[in-house]
Amino acid sequence: MRLENKVAVIVGAGSGMGRCAAIRFAQEGARVVVGDYNEEAAEKVAAEVRAEGNEASARFVDATKGADVKAVMDFAIENYGKIDIVFCTAGKAQTPSMIWELDDEEFDRQIAINSKSAWLCAKYSALELKKNHGSLILIGSTGAIRCRATQGTYGACKAFNNTLCIGMAAELAPEARCNLINPGPTATPMLATFARDPYSEKVEAQIAGGTLLGHLVDPMDVANMALFFASDESRSVTGVSVLCDAGADKSRGRN
Repeated sequence: MRLENKVAVIVGAGSGMGRCAAIRFAQEGARVVVGDYNEEAAEKVAAEVRAEGNEASARFVDATKGADVKAVMDFAIENYGKIDIVFCTAGKAQTPSMIWELDDEEFDRQIAINSKSAWLCAKYSALELKKNHGSLILIGSTGAIRCRATQGTYGACKAFNNTLCIGMAAELAPEARCNLINPGPTATPMLATFARDPYSEKVEAQIAGGTLLGHLVDPMDVANMALFFASDESRSVTGVSVLCDAGADKSRGRN
């Protein structure tokens, strides 16, 4: 059991990568706090974890609000005695739009959900993670490295997370670690919202065909990478941003 006796808080765990991480971490022995803005979805994921004989609790959390993020961290400490792992997967796709089409409200939402959430998770878990020699895991995007038209703000938010990872690695050291995963096109409900054209099987096939490996990233692929960062197997790895994108970043401009 790679996470035996560890406590993990996953923010944004009601679906997609966060859901898979909750299931995967629990399978490896962690007690998991499933945090999400959609309380019903969080409860459903926690029930999935418990159905496999593992331990999980669901909590409402608006990852853009400091009081909510602090509350979910406090809940974990009060109920499980500590926090060893924090994985922030909260995110929102940018409505496909050029900068002159993007309104101020959408910009503010992008910053809050994609960047501030990571900052808040780091802020309210850092001292606890240092105390327990823990692991903070953040989410970026291939778009942070090779951004494309209509996604400039989203890419900038995820680039913030990449830089935050480096800063947090320094601030958590030497006791704890921080690493980041940059997913590419991932088979989650959020993928459809990136497309400018109406989403269809044809559009999905085009997106998958745009990667070197010719397939979408499975959210469990991201969860397994997060598991490595959460476990002691990565005890000598910190401040690292890793791609999990089926080669999407390398394929842009190939054809």
